Amino acid sequence: MSINSIFNTATLAIQAQQTAIDTAAHNIANAGVAGYSRQVVNLQPNTPLYTPNGAIGTGVVVQDISRVRDTMLDTNFRAQSSQAAGYSTRGDILTSIGQVFGEPSTTGLSSTLDQFYASWGDLANNPTSSAAKSVVQERGSQVASMLNQFSTNLDQLSSNTLADATQKVSNTNQYTAQIANINKQIVAAEADGKTTANDLRDMRDNAIDALSKIVPVRVIDQANGSDTIYVAGATVVDGSSSSTFSLQQSSGKVTLQLNGRAFSTQSPGGALGADLDGLNTDIPNAKSQLDTLAAGIVTSVNAIHTKGWTAAGDAAGGSNWNASAPPTGSNINFFDPTKTTAASISLSSQVASNASYIAAGDTQGATGNNNVANALAALGSNMTTMTKFGSTTETTSISEFYRDLVTRVGVATSDATSSATVYQTLTQQAETQRQSVSGVSTDEELISLTKSQQAYAAAAKVITTAASMSQTLLDMIH
Repeated sequence: MSINSIFNTATLAIQAQQTAIDTAAHNIANAGVAGYSRQVVNLQPNTPLYTPNGAIGTGVVVQDISRVRDTMLDTNFRAQSSQAAGYSTRGDILTSIGQVFGEPSTTGLSSTLDQFYASWGDLANNPTSSAAKSVVQERGSQVASMLNQFSTNLDQLSSNTLADATQKVSNTNQYTAQIANINKQIVAAEADGKTTANDLRDMRDNAIDALSKIVPVRVIDQANGSDTIYVAGATVVDGSSSSTFSLQQSSGKVTLQLNGRAFSTQSPGGALGADLDGLNTDIPNAKSQLDTLAAGIVTSVNAIHTKGWTAAGDAAGGSNWNASAPPTGSNINFFDPTKTTAASISLSSQVASNASYIAAGDTQGATGNNNVANALAALGSNMTTMTKFGSTTETTSISEFYRDLVTRVGVATSDATSSATVYQTLTQQAETQRQSVSGVSTDEELISLTKSQQAYAAAAKVITTAASMSQTLLDMIH
């Protein structure tokens, strides 16, 4: 081997170790950067020089600089984080629904209903009392007002959830566009077949991680360095192209669209899927049950009250005391019979204007009769046919129907919250596993840095030695 060969071998060694030192410094600088993957320099022997005396080594070269990354750990992390985000969002929506009811509470609807029916009991004890009738009027108004407020609050929750879903769709489109753009940059950077665009790949993985919390994703690595992203089987990123999600409202439903066409599934999972489930299922179910409750209250109370008697009711001209042509009674509705939803329930115009229209008895002219008041006092616990969740028709009382509604929401909230906690723990464990592989340990990097520094110094010593040998030869010639 010539002295020039020694110089070349040592120079390659210095260059290789310089690259290793630069990479270790880069790792240490990014030790606290979220989503950064540790990079390693892969060295390999340079092509040897073949001579009659055998193969002579010619030093070392950098094969490549690669990321330390495990695709299976990425897949597991994204699956768990998607589930965690979905259950967390669903738990938030259900918690908000529960907060609308505010139960258990001494001022909630359950207590207000009890007070309403109890006020009829007080009227039954004193059927001629104007004060007792005024209390019944006030209690009835409170029931209607509270149901009105519940409906308004659920509408507001629906509006907030729609805004959140819209933002998530916007974020999804930003991430898919970003991933497609990074794909383009990676393909260009790695076109020579030798370079690995590690930092760009980290940026892309971070974007995919963020996307997976909104919607579950499946990632396929392509030979040219790009990633293809699928959501519910549909391609949303293909090379440098990305698809666009949008929301459309029609017939009370919020539908998810991809590139202007209905998406394959309207509940893709993740946080966006939970929002869509809230908009199309959870909140409408709660409103529907409140509407059923309101209709049950209106219908059951009016059915009894129209058969009651008051002088004001008879004077209003709607009375009918012909037993052969029922309903017999003053025919005054307590609640407006045309307003049977939670949003619209209200006292009838007569009762709202004057408590004297409220009937206590069911016999014309009998001011001491209390049959109507007694019947309405017992109504809260009387059994009636109502439709619960899942279109299940059951015989239940007004009060029990409402308690069942609150209980169902509470149980669903507890389930979602518990599941969110479980998947958040699994997500943290998955991230810990990823960090154990991809994360930067400054202690390890300092050890690597010291080894590279020593190798660099040794290579420099070789150059010094070769220079001395070269000088010796020159001195011999002169």
